[in-house]
Amino acid sequence: MNPELPAVDDTPVWDAWLGLYQTPAISVALELEIFESLQQPADTEALASRTGYSLRGLRALLGMLKCLRFVDRREGRWQLNHASRAYMLKESPFFWGPFFSYMASSLPLHDLLRDNVRGVATGEGRPVQGWEEGEIDEALARRLTDFMHCHSIAPAVGLAKSCDFSGVGRLLDVGGGSGCYAFSIALENPGLRATVMDLPTICKVAEDYIAAAGVADRVDTTVVDMFREDWPAGYDCHFFANVFHDWSLETCAGLARSSFDALEPGGRICLQEMLLDDGGDGPIQPVAFSVLMCLGTKGQQFALAELREILEGAGFRDVGAQRSYAYYSLVTGTKPA
Repeated sequence: MNPELPAVDDTPVWDAWLGLYQTPAISVALELEIFESLQQPADTEALASRTGYSLRGLRALLGMLKCLRFVDRREGRWQLNHASRAYMLKESPFFWGPFFSYMASSLPLHDLLRDNVRGVATGEGRPVQGWEEGEIDEALARRLTDFMHCHSIAPAVGLAKSCDFSGVGRLLDVGGGSGCYAFSIALENPGLRATVMDLPTICKVAEDYIAAAGVADRVDTTVVDMFREDWPAGYDCHFFANVFHDWSLETCAGLARSSFDALEPGGRICLQEMLLDDGGDGPIQPVAFSVLMCLGTKGQQFALAELREILEGAGFRDVGAQRSYAYYSLVTGTKPA
């Protein structure tokens, strides 16, 4: 059996973690003179054109500034408000710029976020590079998998208890890491068999977690490079947890097509993600997570409409979403029979 979930969900932990990205958003916006640029309101694309900054980086940064109540958005255009005019413009007698400039030197995320918004971040040495290249050494595989497991296990158990997988016979957990989603879903659905698909060193770590969960008879692993190798056939559900948010729109579209091609007719695709609001600029937790994705991956968080467009573009139908646990939602789509 899955463990009983704690009386309180894990949102306080997420709030503390993701709060790390609030102050650097302000210090970077000040250094890059985002507030001065918005004295003439603009949408994200126009601001990117005006400044030469990265569109992806600006989307995350501006979303954070809106959540922090330093910019407003009206009819798609970003604009200053009373708080930013009073405290974030150099011409104001109440300007906080020197404070944040001083703080920036002690904020390790400041330089990384600034370079990302400027479009000069390389991505060298980040974990996503290993998945992209199809090779992660054993020591890093253990550290990464343990890191991801601890922030995924409560959402995995919560999803398994709240979402219906009773009609699934065989589930493929794509990029499944520790396998916490695969074995949590299997524990709630005794007739279901699951496979964690990942790189060799990750699968080796996953096997330890699966054995500890006591479901090694129904949950196994398969070594497949999801970008370069054919996906296994015979599965009626493809599950992705925190996978799409690691990659560009083009790469996500490719993953959706690979899933559609390999999935059994009538099968479903499932994406566990923190969803942005329809406007893409809230709530603050997914927005902060999107800032994190900009810094550590090639991706971003998505609104439901963006994921629907990706999945429907691959051929999936009946795309929808439901809240699964805490800040997470489960997005599903069906391959026509």
